[in-house]
Order: sequence, then C-alpha cells, then structure tokens
Amino acid sequence: MNLNPADGSHQSAAQAEDAAVQLERDFLAIVREDIGMNEGLAGMFARVLVDGLRSRMGGQDLYIPSPDRSERDAGIRREFDGTRESLARIQKRTGLSRARIYDIVGQHRPPSNSPAFPLESGQG
Repeated sequence: MNLNPADGSHQSAAQAEDAAVQLERDFLAIVREDIGMNEGLAGMFARVLVDGLRSRMGGQDLYIPSPDRSERDAGIRREFDGTRESLARIQKRTGLSRARIYDIVGQHRPPSNSPAFPLESGQG
C-alpha cells in the first residue's frame, strides 16, 4: 500500500482516498481472518486504525517489512523427505514452486548419505 508515492509525485485527493479505502479493506480482512472478529466490529477497528494512521502519519512513507520466513522454511525442511509426494504436499500447502522448495531444503541439506535425498546419495 503506497499512501505516498516514492517518486515524489503527489496524489490527488481522490487517489489518496482510494488508497485509504484499500488500506481499510486490508485491515478489515486481517482482523476478520486472523482474529476471527465479526464484520461489524472488524470494520470499526479497521476505520479507527486507518483514521489513526492518517492523523499520526499522514503524508509519510511507511515501510512494512516482509514476514520472517524462517519458521515456514524450517517446517518445509522438516516435512520434505525427498519424495514426489512430500514435494506435492508442500507445494499445495504453501503455493511455492518446486524450484523454491528445493532452494529452501537445499539451504540446510543433511549429509549426502542421508536417505532424505536418495537420488544424491545413490540410495533410491
């Protein structure tokens, strides 16, 4: 969500309002999905958060870091046993590509004689 364009250009009032409406929708979805709050109360929270951010930080650039993926990656390494079935299961659950999963499991590979990688160790 870019409430203030990084290129230095200024948003029109309509663009700023559109960005605020989108931010409110995002907050509403987060509160409903992650907390399980009913729509009416979640909508009120979303409006208060957007209004608060606009009054406290309006016009400022806001950096939101990406989530830490270390727990997700550790879970993938635990689940992956070198089989096509485990690969398909992980792909379905995470939406990650085969190449990305191999990148993740390759970051902390067990010794080459481990049965978790049978094709590399010659055990399979």
